[in-house]
Amino acid sequence: MIKQILTEEENDQLKEITNIGIGNASTALSTMIGKKVTMTVPESYTGGIEEVQRIIGKSDEKVIATFLKFTGEFKGAMVMILSPKSALNFISILNNSKNDNVEGISENDKSALQEMGNILLGASITAINKFLNLNLIHSIPDISIDRSGAVLDSVLAEMGSVSGDILVFKVKLDIKEENMEGDFFYLFDPVSSSKILEMIKIKIK
Repeated sequence: MIKQILTEEENDQLKEITNIGIGNASTALSTMIGKKVTMTVPESYTGGIEEVQRIIGKSDEKVIATFLKFTGEFKGAMVMILSPKSALNFISILNNSKNDNVEGISENDKSALQEMGNILLGASITAINKFLNLNLIHSIPDISIDRSGAVLDSVLAEMGSVSGDILVFKVKLDIKEENMEGDFFYLFDPVSSSKILEMIKIKIK
């Protein structure tokens, strides 16, 4: 079980931070593709890396993932995971390019998804910076075509030791009229997670 180290009020504040970031991202995506984008209420997980891996799951489905790292006062990563069907639909909208499978997409198609990830994940970072008065700097997004479990494992492996608690937020993106969806993951390493919790406690006093 994930350790319950958060009060209900702290958890609500953490979700609010995620909502602000993902709200910026959904607006950016909606503007980019001209479609209505909806987001679910964030799910939050707190625990050691092995615990979080079990909760998130070890899916063997091949996906396209865009991910970036951020540094500054906090360290962590953001990951956007798209199913093959959703990724191909996005490529069709972004590049007017038709593909039958993700293995056959061109470098130009990958660049389009990378740029979309840069806009979405960058918008999230900007919103979090503003809300918490931070100066987080993010890397250029990378693209990976792999099992979703393998993608998250590689990102989580860089988050710290299994003895430290990390914060993970999951939000589902949905574009119903195009039958497209994706998952956003916000991950904070153990040291950063502790700092965030302290900042939240100060804000809700």
